[in-house]
Amino acid sequence: MQTQERPQTRHAGPNAFFALFALFPVVLAACGPSIDPAAKADIDRRVGALAAPQQSFGAPSGFVPMPFAAGQWTRHKLVDDKGQPSFLTYKVLAQEADAFWIETVTEGYTGRTMLKMLLAIPNRGDVGSMDIRAVSIKDHRGHVTTLDGPMLSLMRNMYQGAVSTLAVSWQGLPQEEASVPAGVFAGCFRARTDATWGPWHSANQSWSHPAVPLSGLVKSQGVDKPTSMVLVAFGLTGATSEF
Repeated sequence: MQTQERPQTRHAGPNAFFALFALFPVVLAACGPSIDPAAKADIDRRVGALAAPQQSFGAPSGFVPMPFAAGQWTRHKLVDDKGQPSFLTYKVLAQEADAFWIETVTEGYTGRTMLKMLLAIPNRGDVGSMDIRAVSIKDHRGHVTTLDGPMLSLMRNMYQGAVSTLAVSWQGLPQEEASVPAGVFAGCFRARTDATWGPWHSANQSWSHPAVPLSGLVKSQGVDKPTSMVLVAFGLTGATSEF
């Protein structure tokens, strides 16, 4: 399904949601770890094993992402501006009143890091209702850091803008097909996304579909940097913690 493209405006989108998790470990580390040969070999093997899509998903009938629910998960392959691939897995582990425990696993050439966050989303249509209530990070050595007090407040202030991008509506955006390892998605909503988290800025073209949980992101392509993300797998049930 194709629709006439309207003039695109600058707005935040699903990429900001993913960057929210990816950047937390960077903020806490003054310098990153070096490349781990075993981790690099594993990532390269997994990238090489990615196959052509085997599933197809029809054009959406609505304009908003599916609601959060415990068990949902997505996995994307990311390529950074240096050409290095990694895998980012996001999970909704459990619901706690009006909040959800969300976990991310980042696997790259330097190893594996994890982040667990309690994110309040009482009303996905109301940006002001969203709040980060707890954060814990596990680095590539297995050391766990729990943010509280002033550090949690600092992170909440820096990244509230990215959290606010979970209030998404795709109404009026142009639609086109997107093909990624996870499937062929008809009628994806295409948008220019501009987002800032503290000192970081990112501009992307993104393709989203409501059949995909969490943010709905199917793929994205950097506008100002040669970065990309593609969906390689997802599910509506089965998410478990690796923390």
